[in-house]
Amino acid sequence: MNLTRLLLDPVVYDKTVRPARIHTDVTNISFDLSLAQLIDVDEKNQIITTNQWLTMSWFDPKLIWNPSDWDNVSLLHIKYDKIWLPDIVLYNNADNLASLSQISTNVMVSFEGTVTWLSTGIFKSSCPIDVRYFPFDEQNCTLKFASWTYDSARIDLSQKTNTGDLSNFMANSEWEIIGLHVKKNIVKYSCCPETFPDLTYVVQMRRRPLFYVFNMILPCFLITTVAFLGFCVPSDSGEKVSIGVTTLLSMTVFLMLVTDSMPPNSDSLPLIGMLL
Repeated sequence: MNLTRLLLDPVVYDKTVRPARIHTDVTNISFDLSLAQLIDVDEKNQIITTNQWLTMSWFDPKLIWNPSDWDNVSLLHIKYDKIWLPDIVLYNNADNLASLSQISTNVMVSFEGTVTWLSTGIFKSSCPIDVRYFPFDEQNCTLKFASWTYDSARIDLSQKTNTGDLSNFMANSEWEIIGLHVKKNIVKYSCCPETFPDLTYVVQMRRRPLFYVFNMILPCFLITTVAFLGFCVPSDSGEKVSIGVTTLLSMTVFLMLVTDSMPPNSDSLPLIGMLL
């Protein structure tokens, strides 16, 4: 008889039931995040798009076998929708509140009952953008992962280290990732009397200002210099008015360029826009 079919026989295995020897046991989910790419930072809508590799592992007491009875088979690859999966979601998802289980990758099951799920996906998450020091700004964006229905009495989340994995990160031309830290929180929401654990990753990133220096700040200083030179032109010269009007129009264009890329809020105004 096929080992996978034997383990997943509906008579002995129900994929809708949380894995535990007794119902009072807590299922510990080991969660790790590897940031593969920062795809986009939308300052106007305050949304970041990232490519993430996720690793989750837990113990399922019903998925245990003796390898010597099955030709020394010690690892199985099973389709993700055949076994129980934690309903972990990205709480600050700006696209939809889809469970990570919608990503159709196989799970690996060891003979000791350890289930490992390697998943990947592109996520859009909300992130408040502070543009006060644009283009020399730094931003802290959070990625909050937690179960949607299981409280801390049923599921516990843990991480191996206090930092996320950046070893596979693809460099971004506009932003530099300077840190990826994680913190565990136990939160009580207004909806329920129970508490819920979550893992919140903080993506620390710094803008690369070179593009804006050459294409915005330097031209701005040149226009300002031309404006001051306009005072040196004799007052009876018609060129004095032309220089003033040209300078005003140029400053207006630069102000439009700055405001077009900034979020429309009054919490923080870019200093460069105020100088313009």
